[in-house]
Amino acid sequence: MSAPFCLAGMFALAAPATAEEITHGEMAAAIRSADYPCAHVLGLESSGDNAWSVDCNSGTFLVTRNEDGSYAVTQTK
Repeated sequence: MSAPFCLAGMFALAAPATAEEITHGEMAAAIRSADYPCAHVLGLESSGDNAWSVDCNSGTFLVTRNEDGSYAVTQTK
């Protein structure tokens, strides 16, 4: 019984995430990984294909994701 569950988990990891599936925690982690402070994401809005405008307690950021899943972060405000 656990084999189908594991397979489903593997397929979920392989599938690209849509804008609705991106979490505030994932965005905060991406911003912190780029050496910017971000304790709390206050707002998250899609800015196109694999790009998001993220309002954080420390500012506003443009977060983009490339084909290999890596994030790039630019502070906009």
